[in-house]
Amino acid sequence: MSTPGPEPVLVAEAVALEALLSRVAAEEVVALDTESNSFHAYFERVCLLQLSVPGADFVVDPLAVDVRPLGPVLSSGREVVLHGADYDVRCLRREFGWNLGRIFDTMAAARRLGAPELGLAALVRRHFGVHLSKAQQRADWQRRPLPRDQIRYAALDTHFLLPLHRILSGDLRERGLLDEAKKEFDRIAAAKAHVRVFDPEGWRRLRGAKALDPEGKAALAALWVAREEKARSLDKPPFKVVGEDALLEIARRRPATGAELERIPGVTSRVRERVGEALLQAVRGAREGAS
Repeated sequence: MSTPGPEPVLVAEAVALEALLSRVAAEEVVALDTESNSFHAYFERVCLLQLSVPGADFVVDPLAVDVRPLGPVLSSGREVVLHGADYDVRCLRREFGWNLGRIFDTMAAARRLGAPELGLAALVRRHFGVHLSKAQQRADWQRRPLPRDQIRYAALDTHFLLPLHRILSGDLRERGLLDEAKKEFDRIAAAKAHVRVFDPEGWRRLRGAKALDPEGKAALAALWVAREEKARSLDKPPFKVVGEDALLEIARRRPATGAELERIPGVTSRVRERVGEALLQAVRGAREGAS
């Protein structure tokens, strides 16, 4: 669908950011969202910031312009409206050290009001009759230049938040739920920075891990660590290095050669080229430990 209202403004230069700072400083309530590249990189970073004020939507490129001056403006007492704010709060604190302070989370508000569906698309459809596309949900937001359709798509994540805020805050007030909702918003705003933590025992949670024999479990544990190390070195999410189903099958079969490894579903020639030796070494280590 096309973007409702005016075209979003791309902010990728210092002069444009200065204009945005002035615009935000004049408002008591602003809408905010972020786009990160966690689906495409091991070392996640915030790749876009979307802001909406009455009558205008902005998409800010933090890879092109220093966005740190936005932090004090957003945290200086004005209400910042987000949807599913926890993740954004944690990412913004990690990346820029921001403390947003006073927020309104439309997802948390809808949950408190008993809404049957809590996703932004569902709330926008219910309250405004607009169907939001999810076509760019897994886009690589770090790639540049940004296509215009991605800019429009990103802007829609905040375009409806201000009118949605008015509706939901009014409903909370009418039902006597606003004070408790504000306490929840404060707890979300205080969330700690979002930092990736690797769990070396995470392999135990994979479906099928319990059914492996002892050597297979040892192999899976070693494969789990080997995949993580490769993911870090390649700056790729672990699932893009080699899938979990393939890890389990490698642990079951315990291949000894590259040819045997490549016969396992999910182990393509590219996987073998990038991480094949590391996977075989993990299997060899488990085998030697069991003997």
